[in-house]
Amino acid sequence: MISAKFIPRFYIRLKHLYGLDVRALSLMRIALSLILLVDLCIRANSLTAFYTETGVVPFNPIERSFWNPGYFSLFEFADTYAFALTMFIITGIVYLFLLAGYKTKVFSILAWFLLTSLQNRNTLVLQSGDDLLRLVLFWGIFMPWGNFYSIDSKKISLLRGTEKKKTILTIATVGYVILLFSIYFFTGLLKESPEWNSEGTAIYYALSLDQMTWPLGKVLLAYPEVLKYLTIFIRWFEMLIPFLLFVPFKNARFRLIFIFCIAALHLSISLTLFVGLFYLIGITTSIGLLPSYVMDWFDKKIKRKQLSETRIDTSFFKKITANYYFNVVKNSFLFFCIALCMLWNISTVNGSGLTVANGFFQFGYSLRFNQNWGMFAPTVFKDDGWYIMEGSAKNSLKIDINRKGAKVDYTKPTSVLAYIKNDRWRKFYENYVFASNAFIRPYMCTYMIHDWNKNHADAKIDSLKIIYMKEFSVLPNQKQTVTKEVLCTCGN
Repeated sequence: MISAKFIPRFYIRLKHLYGLDVRALSLMRIALSLILLVDLCIRANSLTAFYTETGVVPFNPIERSFWNPGYFSLFEFADTYAFALTMFIITGIVYLFLLAGYKTKVFSILAWFLLTSLQNRNTLVLQSGDDLLRLVLFWGIFMPWGNFYSIDSKKISLLRGTEKKKTILTIATVGYVILLFSIYFFTGLLKESPEWNSEGTAIYYALSLDQMTWPLGKVLLAYPEVLKYLTIFIRWFEMLIPFLLFVPFKNARFRLIFIFCIAALHLSISLTLFVGLFYLIGITTSIGLLPSYVMDWFDKKIKRKQLSETRIDTSFFKKITANYYFNVVKNSFLFFCIALCMLWNISTVNGSGLTVANGFFQFGYSLRFNQNWGMFAPTVFKDDGWYIMEGSAKNSLKIDINRKGAKVDYTKPTSVLAYIKNDRWRKFYENYVFASNAFIRPYMCTYMIHDWNKNHADAKIDSLKIIYMKEFSVLPNQKQTVTKEVLCTCGN
């Protein structure tokens, strides 16, 4: 028989070893809220294009072709500019309340719901960072990340019989840690092609993508042998570093090492590849792992009164007893969510033999647990190229509206990235090329004509030809070929 005192003592030991500092979680809430606001502003800059019926992809084609069972979006109610603008304003207000930590639980739920709704509206502009942001926000709903650095914290301190804990270990914090483990472990595990292993050419191919590579990345192409060893190192780095989260001694110190390693990885990616907010999301979502001694230092720097964990009075245990059944249901639900997410990740590995049962698909999709961390995996995308938007009018020269109306020139531009508005557009252009998405091409073509004519009354065009100059990435000393592909032709 297990002693009645064993479980509390065992939990206390686990909490001391693997518990997370609530101040770190609260700091992560603030950082994530800022990321959400920046992301919303970037999206708002292309509001008409990506979120209205007159844009590059109306809602109906998205729902019909890219949705999974269980998906939802408030944008189903209307596809107009006025409705989209209203939704963006409401979403921004919710993010601000989350940032301030006002009624944090309520606004965490609303933020997750509105973010998921926004992401589902146009899945063609999403990347892995969006999945990470959404999933961390989900776990945040069940964590007390409004207990510090918030408006709520002042109310909590005034309540009798309550005490703000600095360290917690709950099913939700476990889910959050396992999420961070899964991202990097499965990212490495899914890199199973020869390019990532025996050949060691994956990073060279990645840095050859003109649609993504910054100048520093181009410089590194001059050192293919170095990139070969770096490729193999990165894969094993991604698979092994996550295990630092579970080291059974001095775990806080190893968590801090994990944070530094992940920050270094993301910063190196951001310096060489154009990945939008992905690197910031990756760094920000690890803030919740900061150990207590780091948060003590942080509090001292901001001249905040130090708090010590003290015993909570008896009224606290009465509340626990009163909410016993609710807690059992909540924790059972969260445990199931962890198991489902892990199963989903394992099912993405070739040869695993595991799949998510059909009965759980809709449940998982409705909460947007579907995830695949195969960044540049199993191999690196090698089809590269650049766009030419060839516009023409009667008795006029053909112009490239992608190059501000310059005369059409099929030669490769000095910088392909210079003609990509932001990472959302980069991702959309990437998806636009795929033959399976050919049905969305006329929408973009029509939008481009109207958008150009609205802003260039003195140089209107009657028709547009969207051309993709496809360039296949090759290794050093191999001949590179460029093919001209007309993706769509349309006119007023």
